[in-house]
Formats: sequence, C-alpha cells, structure tokens
Amino acid sequence: GQKPHADSFFISRGDTVRYSTIYTWKHSDVNWLKNERTNLFALVDSNLNVLTEFKYERYSPFYGKSTAVMRNGKWGIINKKGKEMIEFKYTMFPYPFLDTTLNKECYIFTQENKVGVIDASGESIIPFIWDEILYLNYAILELKKDSCNYLYFMETGKKIPIYSGMVTSFNRNGKAIIKDSKIKKYGVMDTSCTIIQPCIYNNIKEVKKFLE
Repeated sequence: GQKPHADSFFISRGDTVRYSTIYTWKHSDVNWLKNERTNLFALVDSNLNVLTEFKYERYSPFYGKSTAVMRNGKWGIINKKGKEMIEFKYTMFPYPFLDTTLNKECYIFTQENKVGVIDASGESIIPFIWDEILYLNYAILELKKDSCNYLYFMETGKKIPIYSGMVTSFNRNGKAIIKDSKIKKYGVMDTSCTIIQPCIYNNIKEVKKFLE
C-alpha cells in the first residue's frame, strides 16, 4: 500500500488532491490521485482525466493491463480503464504474475485459507482448494495440498504429482531433467509436460546434452 510520492496538488470541490509528476507514467500510462481529506485514491490517465471515483484505500502499481486494489477492506482487480474485473471479496493481497508464455496476467488469491488462481479477465484458472500455489515460469505452477506437490501446466491443463528432486528447474529452452525414483533413471521433459527423452539414462550428465 502505496502512498505515491506526491509533489503536486490541485483543489477539487474544496478537497486537496495530490499526485506525482516525478514518477508519474514511469511504468504505465495511468496513475493515482489521492484525496487528502478521505485518504482515498482514484485512477487517472496521463491527461489527468479521472477514470474512477475516489474509493480505493490501497493499490499496487500497473505493470501490465491490470492491477490489484482495495475497496472497503477487500481486494479486487481493475484494468487501465478503471473497470473492476474481479469481485472485491478477498481479504489478503493477491500475488500477481505475468505469464509471457501465454501472455496472460494472473493473480493468486486466498479465500477461506485456500488459494486459487484467477486471470485478469476474471476467469478462474485454478479452484480454491490448494494450501499453496507457486508460480515457476513458462506457464507452470507448483500446487501444494495435504503434503502433496504437483506441477500444473497452464498451456495444456495437465497436472502431475511430483516429489523432491523429481524435476529440475526449466532452463531457457523450456526443458528440465526428470528422475524416475523407482528405477533411478533420468530423462527430459518440456514445458507442455511432454517427455522429450524417456527415463532410461543412468545419470544427469548423460541427459544434459538433450537440454539444448
């Protein structure tokens, strides 16, 4: 939460409204005005056209086409036009991530001590049944529930159980080494959950050549 560095102000209907000219528009073509009397924020464009009412208590910066904001003590999502895209019903700040593989902005929300994923348009990607969700990269999430871990591939919708040491990090080519613990052999998988090389190799050194 995110009091802007305000170096300018104007008077509107008797209220002092502050805004920044120093950092304004550094990352985005929209920014925030603050009403000093109510301590509420409104979204504004680069011409200082006010896009929303002064009704938001907290906000996060726009780095994409949407951002998380708080209204009446609850978090939701708005876009750059000021349209509210995700209902304001979440008490905890959502973790945002921009997946460049799918060009999709998403948010990890918490609801009743369970976490799920919603994209910036309001579409549910992963239901609120998980204890923890981590965004890795390449449209891949790690899901945790009841001491069990899974990899979820957003591109294909596939979900596979994993254990410690089963999968290395995906490299710049979108490939990772996998291990079959039963036979203690190694192979290679890509970011769509496709097995590039089966688990038939005796050690990691033998499969590294397939990562390029």
